[in-house]
Amino acid sequence: MVTHVTTELSDIQQKGTVVMGGTFDPIHHGHLRSAVDILDYFRFKNLRLIPCYQPVHKDQPSVSAEQRLEMVRLGIQADERLSVDKREIVREGRSYSIDTLTQLRHELGADEPLIMVVGMDSFLSLPTWSRWQELLSVAHILVISRPGWEPDFISSLESFYEKHRAKSAAELQCAPAGKIWMESFTPLAISSSQVRNLCRKKASIAYLVPETIQRFIEAHSLYK
Repeated sequence: MVTHVTTELSDIQQKGTVVMGGTFDPIHHGHLRSAVDILDYFRFKNLRLIPCYQPVHKDQPSVSAEQRLEMVRLGIQADERLSVDKREIVREGRSYSIDTLTQLRHELGADEPLIMVVGMDSFLSLPTWSRWQELLSVAHILVISRPGWEPDFISSLESFYEKHRAKSAAELQCAPAGKIWMESFTPLAISSSQVRNLCRKKASIAYLVPETIQRFIEAHSLYK
């Protein structure tokens, strides 16, 4: 959960489209609770979960892209503010954030705030991403870090951050793109690898994933 609330955000009008990408192999309550917390705290309008087809910096997921996509669909049914975006699955090939964000910018128009959520680990690897310095031309970046973590930036990333850092979180909703904001955040201590390992051991994954996803995994004998 977000660790603090500011009056600055409490009265702001809900606006802005948030995107959260990942392999979602499988999606779990940690992902879903984080998505809801981000919407509630920052008062963004909606959040799209975008399963990647082929991650660039990770091994290929162990189940099919279509199965991961279906699990995301099943997982978001409880909150109408959440949606699944299948563009990277349809596009196939390696999933590059700059391509996805550029497509979204064209669809949303020039004025809609577009916010990409990344964890601190991913942000620290940003200089290895394709066309990473172009990301802020089409979106904001919201970086989620654990409380008390002091990141160690390489010089190019530190310069990039200092140049574009927002003075307040509200700036993410006052312009369509161009800012970076960091927020301390305590997610549920659940990981996809934990879920997969329990499945391989034939142990219960109850309460780690929604019941609909648990039934889907069991029905299709995934992660055995």
